[in-house]
Amino acid sequence: MLKLYQSNRLEYLADLLARVISEPLANPFTPERVVVQHPGMGRWLSLQLAQQLGVCANFHFSLPAGFIWEMLRSLLDELPEQDRFAPAVSQWRIFELLQQHAGEPAFKPVRHYLDASDEPGRLELAERIAFCFDQYLVYRPDWIRRWERGEQAREGDEWQAELWRRLVASLPGDHWVDLQRRLYARLEREAPAADSLPARVTLFGIPTLSPGYLEIIRRLSQWMDIHLFLLNPCEAHWTEIVTPDRKAGEEESEGLYLEVGNPLLASLGRQGRDFFASLLALDPGTIDLFALPEGENLLQHIQGDILQLNDGTLETGRRMRAGDDSLQFHSCHSPMREVEVLRDQLLDLFQRHPRLQPEDILVMTPDMDLYAPYIEAVFAAESMEKRIPFGLADRNLTAESPLAGSFLGLLESIDSRYEVGLLLSLLEVPAIQRRFGIGEGDLPLITRWVKESGIRWGRDGGTRGALGLPETDQNSWQAGLDRLLLGFALPAGDDRLFRGVLSQDQVEGSDAALLGALHSYARALFSLKTQLAGRCTLSRWGEKLAGVIDRFFAPREEEESQLQLLRDLIASMQEQAALAGFNGEVSLDLIRSRMASQLDATGGERGFLGGGVTFCALTPMRSLPFQVICLIGMNDGAFPRDQRPPGFDLMADNFRPGDRPRRADDRYLFLETLLSARGNLYISYTGRDSRDNAPLPPSVLVSELLDYVESAFVTVDGGTLAGRFPLQHPLQAFNPDYFRSEGALFSYSA
Repeated sequence: MLKLYQSNRLEYLADLLARVISEPLANPFTPERVVVQHPGMGRWLSLQLAQQLGVCANFHFSLPAGFIWEMLRSLLDELPEQDRFAPAVSQWRIFELLQQHAGEPAFKPVRHYLDASDEPGRLELAERIAFCFDQYLVYRPDWIRRWERGEQAREGDEWQAELWRRLVASLPGDHWVDLQRRLYARLEREAPAADSLPARVTLFGIPTLSPGYLEIIRRLSQWMDIHLFLLNPCEAHWTEIVTPDRKAGEEESEGLYLEVGNPLLASLGRQGRDFFASLLALDPGTIDLFALPEGENLLQHIQGDILQLNDGTLETGRRMRAGDDSLQFHSCHSPMREVEVLRDQLLDLFQRHPRLQPEDILVMTPDMDLYAPYIEAVFAAESMEKRIPFGLADRNLTAESPLAGSFLGLLESIDSRYEVGLLLSLLEVPAIQRRFGIGEGDLPLITRWVKESGIRWGRDGGTRGALGLPETDQNSWQAGLDRLLLGFALPAGDDRLFRGVLSQDQVEGSDAALLGALHSYARALFSLKTQLAGRCTLSRWGEKLAGVIDRFFAPREEEESQLQLLRDLIASMQEQAALAGFNGEVSLDLIRSRMASQLDATGGERGFLGGGVTFCALTPMRSLPFQVICLIGMNDGAFPRDQRPPGFDLMADNFRPGDRPRRADDRYLFLETLLSARGNLYISYTGRDSRDNAPLPPSVLVSELLDYVESAFVTVDGGTLAGRFPLQHPLQAFNPDYFRSEGALFSYSA
């Protein structure tokens, strides 16, 4: 049975899900299966269910791809735990195939790139090709079938088709298209065993699914209960509306049959429109839980227009009430100023709405790594009476884990000039200090020793010689440490040279142990160049890197998880390469580049709904309802994210309904955010250049929302809203305009 529950409010869907699962499964030990788009959604839903049912236990949350793979493994024989054609695995085989066959005529289009790239660059190319192949498998199965028949699917795809055929021939097992065929044949031939499928599965808050996933869900629904709880922005039939520019471009005879409906929904909702059109074609049983927003403020009017498919521009005369702060736009000069303004605006909201709590506020940004330092600097620096509790989520692991960042620093030091700043910055990490017996307060003394002994850069004269400079030890680590050691060994005040070395008598008594620790640290760091030299297999690299972790880090119990993360990344890289059958030798450059990209791409799950204001990137909390939702950093070019596909991506200029281009996905994300704010939607961007005060445009999505507001609403006295938004903020937080009693600007700073 396939059943669809749709609403414009996610909390209604959560309440209904609690009623559905209140009917227990036949086996009380069977976990409740729920498929969500992101772990952040799973956390929010578990809190909602616990509030409704008193407890949320024995739930198994999974992502769509993981759920489909589990279903395939339960119904088909001899499937591994991980798909060999997944990009993380297949990239290693593609990397090897490109190296082996780059000289052949078929691969001439990519040969120039392979010749001009180093080893990490060639693996990056393989990674991008693997991602494209994965997209073809999911969204263009007809291309895959034609390639495997030796045919051409599109003009200019010859080298990709040849590479795909060699990839299939070299990787054992079936890929996604073959598995679909096997699954459909199995389900048509015989009914699945009673214990091979869960009795009930819920898909909650999924914004879109590929056509292949939808077809598998349709077929599985004949043998199990599948409940779809989906956020639908509109209660009317809106799957055939078109954008205003498309209607304007049609011939008059054709344009008569086209409808825009609500301009915001038509412009922002293409992805959802195609998804619901595909879903309704399956003819599921449907339960609707739509409700108009309660209230008459600006934000609620816009949400109501979208819900009822109203063209807001036709309803002239709707007045924006005095003091309506439900929709705010702020233009600032820099990310730092955006965060400072946000802090003041939130304090003002708390003062005017006493029932508002920090956990009712969500702040999202397209670039969390850019804004996180400013958020910490502003929100953590306030006095206790003005401090707003907050949590940072979705940062990359290099920024979130000091030990992960320092581990990469150790690997990068091998190719450095051993500058004083680099070695001392690594020594600031407490886990490294403990490994070499250095105390928390010893670093200032070490810094003074290093400065006064003349150490600047270079291990010894050999470092300079390798750079084509005169091979002298002067100002190197070797020379400086020799001076310090000699100063301890010789009597104080002896200015004579000993074998050409002038002693530095700064070390005496118990400081000798600290000098020995510094010498041991420097010697261990310099020895990495020899230990990690040459090319090795991934299994051998795993042993070497594990040795580096043990040699340089002495973690406390709370830090052990950070090092375990590094070990898991190394093991995962080895497992993926082994699954792809890759046994070649690679350089440290490739290992280092691969680990850095994995740490940059992997976001931690800490900080989601952990109490206080939640700061996160845009994707994790999409569609989750909050009383106040703030979008900062909504600059032109930053959102929708302008991540252009590689030139060889054959899907880039070949759109089909059901595809997920990044810009369309971001547009639908903005629409979901607009609908999920219950009381206030706050938007800020860098609207002025901090050097010359030149105006900078906001995101095109913000401009569309501003245009809609100005065309659909008027002021209390009937005037136009043009020029009312955005609120322009001065360059400095101490500008006198913030401290005058009149005007829209204010400050909570003393």
